[in-house]
Amino acid sequence: MRSRLLPIFATALIILGLAGCGASGPDLPTLTSQPADLEFSVRADGELVASESMPISLPGSIRMSFNVAWLAPEFSDVREGDVIARFDDVQVKLEKESSSLNVAKSEFKLADAERDGLLERTRIGHESLRVDGERNISEAFSAADERLFSRNELIDILADLDYLDVESSFLDWQYETLDRRMQAEQNFIMAERQGELSKLEKQEKALEMMELRSPADGTFVYARTPWGEKLGKGKTVYPGMPIGLLPVRGKVKTRLYVPEADAVGLAVGQLVRFRLDSAAEREFTGRVVEVSPVASPRTREDPQKFFRLDAEIDEVDPDLMRVGSRLRAEIITGEIEQGLVVPAQAIHGEAGNTYVFVVNGRQVERRDVVLGRRSPDLVELKSGIEPGDRISLVTPVGES
Repeated sequence: MRSRLLPIFATALIILGLAGCGASGPDLPTLTSQPADLEFSVRADGELVASESMPISLPGSIRMSFNVAWLAPEFSDVREGDVIARFDDVQVKLEKESSSLNVAKSEFKLADAERDGLLERTRIGHESLRVDGERNISEAFSAADERLFSRNELIDILADLDYLDVESSFLDWQYETLDRRMQAEQNFIMAERQGELSKLEKQEKALEMMELRSPADGTFVYARTPWGEKLGKGKTVYPGMPIGLLPVRGKVKTRLYVPEADAVGLAVGQLVRFRLDSAAEREFTGRVVEVSPVASPRTREDPQKFFRLDAEIDEVDPDLMRVGSRLRAEIITGEIEQGLVVPAQAIHGEAGNTYVFVVNGRQVERRDVVLGRRSPDLVELKSGIEPGDRISLVTPVGES
């Protein structure tokens, strides 16, 4: 009830102050301070969110992203097994075709490697026969009478024998290592093939997940991205990331948003009064259970910052209170009994001191005050003024 009297009280004070401005006083809008019982409040809007829910998410076994192609309407009633989300499978199908092609290429590479190994074995055999033939010829010449050859010819024959010995050793090494080299090449191709088979298996499993079904009966609610936006068509999701929620009936709380400029005196435990847009004739109450430590934008498109508050509801009406229902709320940040309150615009500050301008007849006096509780619009004055003082709502001309 006090919060409902606050606007009436403030308006009445201003009217009385303006009425007190006559020909005998400065032409300033004023109010006359009078003790009153008042509540300080902060207004907020928000919605009902689930306090208990069953998350719906993609299995975490497939490590890849999915693009949402379709989602069931938010807040629609779904039954166990109903399709609630479909994902774009075009990219996955293209990747599957590419993996299948790479697996087939690996099969051809293996066949080519085996054929190349057989050809290499044949080549080494032929080269060995050639070297043995040339060695026999060179040895025959070396055993002949030296008088039949010149010195240079003898040197060439001996050099040929040395060269043929080296070539024979190299061919022997090639033959001995051929199997190992062929096996290494085949192992490399098999590793590539296994990698493509793993991709293919993952893509086939992903194609089986292109439709996500509800695990139970309930009301389907969209999940939110890490930056607070609701999921929708075109969004990218990952395994293990919630797609939506199935709230438990009757397990709801209020989520409130207060503009940063109005967030004065917010604290856990404060009383919240709220009305649902769908049932504005009824007022409900709750208590603040969480206040965000910093203000942040509600969406990436709107730079305005808000403090977020969660409040538990004293009495939940499960038939009326559904997740997603919009609401308007009033958070009671404090109350005073027989206190003196003025609009925030009447308070001035300088060098750490706060003061008001008191109008006395045609004189204006600057008077230091001590502030008490406050709301976005009103401030309690704990000392510095007395009941009946006329306080200027604006800075008088010539005052700084």
